[in-house]
Amino acid sequence: MMRSYPIKPLALHERVHEFDSGRPMNTLTIKGEFSISEAHEWLAACVSQVPERCPATDSVSYMLRSTENGGTVLHAFQKDNSAIYKTDSVSTIIIIRDVVSKITTHRKIRVHMSIDMNPATIKHTLRLIHPKMEYYANLMKNEELARGLRELESSFTDLSFLSPEQMNILRRHDELVQELHDKKTQFDRTLGVLTDLYVDMHKLEGANPKHKTQELLDLLSTDYSLEGVLAFFDIPNQVVHR
Repeated sequence: MMRSYPIKPLALHERVHEFDSGRPMNTLTIKGEFSISEAHEWLAACVSQVPERCPATDSVSYMLRSTENGGTVLHAFQKDNSAIYKTDSVSTIIIIRDVVSKITTHRKIRVHMSIDMNPATIKHTLRLIHPKMEYYANLMKNEELARGLRELESSFTDLSFLSPEQMNILRRHDELVQELHDKKTQFDRTLGVLTDLYVDMHKLEGANPKHKTQELLDLLSTDYSLEGVLAFFDIPNQVVHR
């Protein structure tokens, strides 16, 4: 029988040896009566590349980098009665908070959690994801144009009026259609990352913006630009404490 393993919420984070502390950061601080082993278990429940057993030390720290959302980072520092998580991703902070809350509530461990959200991390994360989104937007635009040119080709024998760029896109029709098909799953995941970021940002502000997620998806799928997304997010300027 094949063993099954649960997919952890931060499974796409990998261990790294350096941490870019110059980035804007959000901080989740957890205090209470818990051991370093319990704190380690919380992180292990989130991240695949953290060992299940806690090292036999007074404190432990891990540096991780996401392979999914443009490369946001996470630094976890844990010891008895204290755990501090720093990351440039608001969504990562929310995930860790929710996992810890679920475990501590179930085990009746009393903890106090506080979050310092730096709104600069939202713009920072959107910029990290921008190259990937720009690639998808250009791919969809070229694939749509290639389909239109293929229809034109079926109606006209003389296509000399097309520009060299248009002719190149027409010649690449099959390649573009296949590339878009192959990238669909990755594109959908990236859309999920961005909509989660939007919802999580507002969660920390005490709001529920889910009624606007379809509008955001439409913007990302049909009219993407970094400027447009930044305007949609309407990023505040002050640090939010929760």
